[in-house]
Amino acid sequence: MEDIKKAIKEINESLRKGEPANVSIDTYSGYSGYAPQHVIDSMNMHLFGKWGFEEMETHTVTSQGQKGESQLAVSKVQVWIAGLDFKPAAWGQSRVTKGDVGDAKKGAQTDAIKKALSYFSVGNRAYHGLLPTTKTK
Repeated sequence: MEDIKKAIKEINESLRKGEPANVSIDTYSGYSGYAPQHVIDSMNMHLFGKWGFEEMETHTVTSQGQKGESQLAVSKVQVWIAGLDFKPAAWGQSRVTKGDVGDAKKGAQTDAIKKALSYFSVGNRAYHGLLPTTKTK
């Protein structure tokens, strides 16, 4: 268990050191978070072969929002870390743009992975609102 805590601390430190280049800002909502590939790369750097996920469900829905109707891909994944019985699941979503449903499903899956990993405190600076909300060079 101490090895896992140490790895998660190192993952978060790696993400923090990558700021602001590894931060993405959603132009629709204005929220900021770590870019999915940076989270996955950090997980692999510190827990390669000792973590993973299972896609439990993926589908598309039509949503009515303030900016009109849009199609969303929605995905539910469950993540695991070797040595832990706790396997949290989370939902993610991504808008279908230019008719690219496949890219939206991948976006929904990676959104869900990041949310599920947050149960282990991975990327916790994002969920505490500590990331920059504008890009700097």
